[in-house]
Amino acid sequence: MLTLNIEDESARLTLFNKKRVVSVVDVPLSEGWVQNGVVQDADSVCMAISKALNENNIGEREVIACVSAIHSIYRVVYVPKIDRRLLAEAARKEMERVSPVPLDTLYTSWKDVKASGGQSALCLLGLPHENVDTVVDTVNRCGLTLKGLELKPLSVARVVDERTAIVVNVQLNGFDITVLGDGIPELIRSLPFPQTAMSDEEKVALFRDEIERTVEFYNSSRIENLLGSDAKCFVSGYLSSELTAVLPYIVKPLPALMTYPQGIDQARYAANTGLAIRVAGGSRVLKVEFDVTPQAAPFEMAPPKASRAPVVAAVAAAVLIIVVFAMNSIAGITTSSLKAQVDDETKMVADTQKLVKEQGDKAVALRDQSRQTLDRLRTPLDYLSRQRTYSNRDLGDIIAALPGVMYITSLQDNGVSLSISGLALNGDMALEYARSLQQSGLFSKVDITSITNNSYNETNFTISILPNR
Repeated sequence: MLTLNIEDESARLTLFNKKRVVSVVDVPLSEGWVQNGVVQDADSVCMAISKALNENNIGEREVIACVSAIHSIYRVVYVPKIDRRLLAEAARKEMERVSPVPLDTLYTSWKDVKASGGQSALCLLGLPHENVDTVVDTVNRCGLTLKGLELKPLSVARVVDERTAIVVNVQLNGFDITVLGDGIPELIRSLPFPQTAMSDEEKVALFRDEIERTVEFYNSSRIENLLGSDAKCFVSGYLSSELTAVLPYIVKPLPALMTYPQGIDQARYAANTGLAIRVAGGSRVLKVEFDVTPQAAPFEMAPPKASRAPVVAAVAAAVLIIVVFAMNSIAGITTSSLKAQVDDETKMVADTQKLVKEQGDKAVALRDQSRQTLDRLRTPLDYLSRQRTYSNRDLGDIIAALPGVMYITSLQDNGVSLSISGLALNGDMALEYARSLQQSGLFSKVDITSITNNSYNETNFTISILPNR
C-alpha cells in the first residue's frame, strides 16, 4: 500500500510492505499548487504524482493519506463514565460550544478513550471541508483508491515511543505541536507561518515562543504530571537540527519503527511512517485514531416523529366502510334495530371525525406558530447568512495569529466589522495578540473593547476588527 503526505512544496509517497518501506518518492510541487496543506491546483498536483509513480514503476493503487490540521478545532473533555448513546449528544453540544464557526462548515468526529479515575477522555475534532475535500479529490484524479484519511499531527505522534511527550513537526510554511498525556493527544496546535517572508532564524524564534506558550497552557490546567525541562520532545521535518539546539527539553530522535532504504532521512517522512504503522498494526503508545473521510456523520440528529393525523383519518375511513357494508348486507333486521345500529355507528364516526378535526386544528395551529416563529427569525437568519459569508482569508489570518494558549470563544460579523471574544492566560497576552493583528497590515482597524481577569490564569477579552474590504 502507498502512503501520501501532501505538503506545500512536495508530495511525499512511500510504498510499504508490513514494516518495510520498499520505495520512497518525493514529488516537487510548484509554488501555489498547495497552500497550508490545501490543494489549490488538483490537476497539476495529480499530473506530478502520476508521472512520478510511472517513472518509479509503482503500480500500487491503494493509498492511505493524511490532511493538514491548520484551521482545525481539537479539544479534549473529560467526562464520567456514561452510556455511549449519551456521549454522542455530549460531543455534539461541546463541539457547538467551542466552535467559532457553524458545524455544517466542518467535518466533525469524536472518539472516547478510557482515562484514569474511571473517566473517559472525549476527543473532539472539527476540520474545514477544504482541508479534506481537496486531498480526496486529488487522490481520485490520480486513479488511486483511498483506504483511509488521517489528521497529520496524529500520524506523526504515532511514531514516538513515549506516552507523555511533546511531538513537533515543522514544514516550510507551518508547523504542528502535539502534547501527549499518557497516550492521549491533549493539545494539537497547527499554525501557518506568516505569509510575509521569514528567515529560518525568525521561524525558529517564533516556533520556540509558540511551544513555550503551549506547554504553559497545558501545565496551567494540571496539578500533577507537569511538563518541565525533563519533558521528552520529538522533532521532525524542516529545521529539525536548529530546533533541537534551542528547545529547553530533552530532545529525542524519532525511533526507527519502519525499515527505510539506505540514505533516506526518515524524519522527513514521519507522517508517512505514522500512516504505515496504522495499517501495519497501530501504535502501542497513541490511544486515539480518527478516520476523517467525509462519510462519517457523528452528530446526526434523530428524525422527527410522524404526525398521528394520517392514522386517525385512516381509522375514520375504515369505520365509514364498515357502516356502509353493514347497511347493505344485513337482511331480515327490523328498521328500528337497523336504525339503532346506524345511530351507534354514526356516533362512532362523529367521534372519530371530531378527533380528526381536533388533530387537524392542532396541526394548523402548530403550522401558524411555526410560520410566526420563522418570520421572527428571518431577520437574524438573514444576518447569520451574511455573517457566514466573511472571507476564509479573514478567518484564516485571525486564527493564524492566535497563540497556542489562547482560544476564540465567539466570532460575530455585523457586515462591517468583526467582533472576537476569547480566553487568554493574562491581559498582556491579549494585548500582544491584538498588536500582531494590527501589525499584519491585513486589517484597517483593531481595537480591544474589553479585558476582564477571571482568575490568575484566565482572562476574557473582546477585540473589534475592521477588515480591509
